[in-house]
Amino acid sequence: MVLPVNKMNKNLLKFYEKFCIMQWGIGLAKADIKNMIRNKEYNFEITWLPKNGKTTSLADPFIFKTPDGKINLLHENFSMAQYGNYGKIDLTVLDQDFKLLENRRLMDIHSHLSYPFIFTENGKTYIIPESYSNNKVSAYEFDFNTNTLVNGKVLIDNLPVIDSTILKFNDKYWMFCTLGGTNNDHSKLYIYHADSLFGNYTPHKKNPVKEGLDGSRPAGSFIIVDGEIYRPAQNCAKIYGRSITIFKVLTLTENEFEEEPYLGLEPEKNSYYDIGIHTINSIDDVVVIDGIRFVFMPFTKIYFSIIKLLKKISGHR
Repeated sequence: MVLPVNKMNKNLLKFYEKFCIMQWGIGLAKADIKNMIRNKEYNFEITWLPKNGKTTSLADPFIFKTPDGKINLLHENFSMAQYGNYGKIDLTVLDQDFKLLENRRLMDIHSHLSYPFIFTENGKTYIIPESYSNNKVSAYEFDFNTNTLVNGKVLIDNLPVIDSTILKFNDKYWMFCTLGGTNNDHSKLYIYHADSLFGNYTPHKKNPVKEGLDGSRPAGSFIIVDGEIYRPAQNCAKIYGRSITIFKVLTLTENEFEEEPYLGLEPEKNSYYDIGIHTINSIDDVVVIDGIRFVFMPFTKIYFSIIKLLKKISGHR
């Protein structure tokens, strides 16, 4: 049973947390994201991709195109209805009309992967997935001949980086992220900078440069419009992934960082995924997002609660 939500209150949220799981889906639109920024309007007509399972989630979509014009989506594939399930990175190939051409597993390291950030430089496309449980950030080159990831290199080691998002600005590489393992996954923004994509990365002197549930955790690639820098960030003030706030970056140096709220993106009311939106990316005239819905699965939630309780009891022995 899917439970739609247009207005959420505290009691309703408590009900969802106890008896429902979240499910993410990916949607695409024919639109120019730069016009969205210029006009401060978010009113795309979304086409949602079909899922390959009742509880399968497709999230954190990033987008690029092959030389023949095919749309390539890199995204997380996981399920919150399976205990111990971890995220994997899939490649989904579409034609210009969003017709599915191919879907296959691109990366599985037998521990959590998500947020496959894409960075293009010198004719090469690099994929930088989140792997914070491994305590490092790695970059992989996408091989267009074999559609595989090659030449993996560690960018940052011994740090639980979440959702690393890189901007090249003023001849430096700026990595924006949050950090895991401290209950601050969503609420503290950190910046690291380097002279090369591959490091060495130095912490910003004011880390964490920002604190708060609205606007810390990254929500997609930077958007450059008319020489200005815009940063999509998650708004987790009510629940994780509720909406996106786009910030306009005002100052970015090794010693200073300043930005201001510019545009808020809310989930589309009465759509299939009307609970939240927490990633947005684009290429040319295509915009890709993810959306969240709640699925009523009380027995699954009770089962997970029992396992967590048993682990807690066992851990105190």
